[in-house]
Amino acid sequence: MVNRSKVLVVWHDAHSGDEGWHAAGEIDSAPCVVETVGWLLPDGKPNHVTVVQSVISGDDSLDGVLCIPVGMVVSIQVL
Repeated sequence: MVNRSKVLVVWHDAHSGDEGWHAAGEIDSAPCVVETVGWLLPDGKPNHVTVVQSVISGDDSLDGVLCIPVGMVVSIQVL
C-alpha cells in the first residue's frame, strides 16, 4: 500500500425529505451526517476526498471507492 492513511471522514450527505407533499416549513433542517472509515487516496478525484474500502496488496487494486466533495467534509481524522 503506497502512501495511504487509514482515516475517519465525517461529512454531510445530500438526502431527500419525506415522500409526498408537505409544507416548506416541515422540511427537516438537520444535516445527514455520515461517518466513513477507509484508506485515504491522496491523488484521487480532484476537489474530492477519496476513500477506498479495500486494497489488494501487491497489485494495488482498489474496491469500494467513495469520492466525497470537499465542501461536504466536516472533518478528517487519521486513525
